[in-house]
Amino acid sequence: MAPGAHKESSPPAARCRQRTGRACEECRRRKLKCDGQEPRCGVCAASGAICEVNTDRALRGPKKGYLKALRNRVAMLESRLSVQQQVGCTSESQLSTPLTDLPDGSSASRALQLHSPSILPASENVTVGLLHTRPTGWRVGSLGISSKESHGLGSISELVQAELDQLYFDRVQPSIPLLHQRRYLSWARHPAMKRSCRSLQYAMWSLAALLSIKFQHFQESLYQEAKAMLELSYLAGNKNPVVDTEEIQAWILIATYEFMRTYHRLAWMSAGRACRLVQLERLHEIDNPANTPVPDSKHIEVEEKRRVFWMAYFYDHLFSMRNNWPVTLNEHVVCTRLPAPEVNFQNGQPVVGAFLSEAIVDLDSQGTTPFNECVILATICGRSLFHVQQYNVRLAYGDMAPSWSEQHRWLENVLTNRLQTLSRSYPSPTQSCDSMLLFAHAMAQATALYLCKGGDSILSAADDEMFIMEYRRRALGAAQQIVSLTKTLTEFNFLKASPLYHVMIHPLMPIPLLSCAEYIYSNRGSNEAFDKHLQELVHAFHQLKNVNDPSQNYMHLLELSCISTSKELAKESSSTS
Repeated sequence: MAPGAHKESSPPAARCRQRTGRACEECRRRKLKCDGQEPRCGVCAASGAICEVNTDRALRGPKKGYLKALRNRVAMLESRLSVQQQVGCTSESQLSTPLTDLPDGSSASRALQLHSPSILPASENVTVGLLHTRPTGWRVGSLGISSKESHGLGSISELVQAELDQLYFDRVQPSIPLLHQRRYLSWARHPAMKRSCRSLQYAMWSLAALLSIKFQHFQESLYQEAKAMLELSYLAGNKNPVVDTEEIQAWILIATYEFMRTYHRLAWMSAGRACRLVQLERLHEIDNPANTPVPDSKHIEVEEKRRVFWMAYFYDHLFSMRNNWPVTLNEHVVCTRLPAPEVNFQNGQPVVGAFLSEAIVDLDSQGTTPFNECVILATICGRSLFHVQQYNVRLAYGDMAPSWSEQHRWLENVLTNRLQTLSRSYPSPTQSCDSMLLFAHAMAQATALYLCKGGDSILSAADDEMFIMEYRRRALGAAQQIVSLTKTLTEFNFLKASPLYHVMIHPLMPIPLLSCAEYIYSNRGSNEAFDKHLQELVHAFHQLKNVNDPSQNYMHLLELSCISTSKELAKESSSTS
């Protein structure tokens, strides 16, 4: 073996250390070792090339102290993450859905890992790239996100952002009328956006993606991002005494998303956050005469606050009615007018709405809207719920329980007037494509059954027998109407691949429909008509598709319900089918 060959195969430890001088540009280009000879190195001398050394090239490796600072910031983020897990999130074991049904990365730590640098404090921007993890099923190319920038959600292209915005206002806004479109678009692309606005935007996008086949794989990441930002705002609450309207709007949309994904307990907790923030900002007394008059230039912002209050009020009553919980927002202390019609709101035309106490007894349908009707119907349910709860408390205390016939007769009269208003002022359910109006019709029948349910638990044989018979007749009529409405909704199934399908079916439609199914199921055997309606309703539920997952029908929603009666109905139906 030649000596030169033996020298080349010698171990690295026997070689001389590399000279501290810089390699010339020619050796760098050819990826050869430069011997550092001056004025020309050996390679340049052999090839006849010009030997130049770039003295301005930056040194390799991190700057002094960089790694230490990086470790400190990672430790700081980890400590914040542990705090967030303790106070800001519900553990997966508490969810109403099975653990295996939850998407990957549903914990708070996963949510924090998805943060983009633009929404974290400046001191945390350096470390955020280390924590990013791409969500399962993330298809970068289809979203307009470059592969180099796909580590965070902050790199969504403007084209995709615009498409998600349009999807939201086309498919979500008709059912959840919270936002003024032009006002949102005025700040949506602002580079220095507040965290509350950013969290609202991501909550909007998560719902838009949920109702879109094209972007559905993207919705969980958007939801986790929005939830994580809201949790950060919660942790920083003492530093920010003023709550932005956008933050409350975001919580309402998050609650909507969680309900649609059947995260029932999380949805209730998120709606509760919205209710507490509404109380904190005293949105229940926006139109108190003692308040300073609002200039006309601010009427859109004030109307948005009215809407966010009434939406929180509506959600509070819906969830309380569904689970027989006490309501949080008491109607008797509300001094905020009902929302203006949607057309006037979007066109910036100031309209003075009625107070709830006026609207609930007003027979004039002028100025009313389907959403306002839903608020009134939810209020009737809330009063009936309060009567039953107060009756049970008085019995527990040993008090003489008064007769509730008078109160229930008053509620019956109010409900009758609302039903007449719906039939007189709006198209019938079979002729309407308005999701809010269809939901109002469903709420009306659910309210009728809810009053009957309350009457069953309070009225005794000592009460007027004719009054009790009237309750039974009303319950049968409402059951027949809800079956007819459900059959009408199943006719929209052929549109499930069309955008119209998502516009027609309200995201909260399962609440009144499942509540009615539970009442009919509880009264099976008491009347042949109830048995017939139950069979028809179960058959319709098998055909009625879930709005955000057409592969599921409403029988699947019964199985995932947080109410035991629904689960019993689903189990019995599956065993007999």
